[in-house]
Amino acid sequence: MRKFRSALSHIGVIFSGVFLTLVILNRYNPAMGFLTSTISQIFILIYCLSVLLLAIATIADNRRYAARMHQRAEEAERWKKIGTNARRPPQR
Repeated sequence: MRKFRSALSHIGVIFSGVFLTLVILNRYNPAMGFLTSTISQIFILIYCLSVLLLAIATIADNRRYAARMHQRAEEAERWKKIGTNARRPPQR
C-alpha cells in the first residue's frame, strides 16, 4: 500500500506541474483557450496546490519511514554483535 501511495503521490506531482503550466499558459495567451472560465482556473489551481502538498507530505513521510527502518536495522545489527561477543565460554 505504501508503494501505491508513493506512486500516486509522484503522479500527482507530475499532473500538478502540467495543470500549473496550463494555467500559466492560459494567463499569458488566453486566445489559445486552454481553460475557458475563471472558476475552472480557480478549481484547477486549488486542486494542484492540494495535490502538491499531499504529495510532498507523503514523500517526506516515506523518507522518514525509510530512515527509521534503516536505523532500526543498524541497531539490531549492533545488538546482535554485542550479544555474540558477550557470551561466556562453555564451562567444563
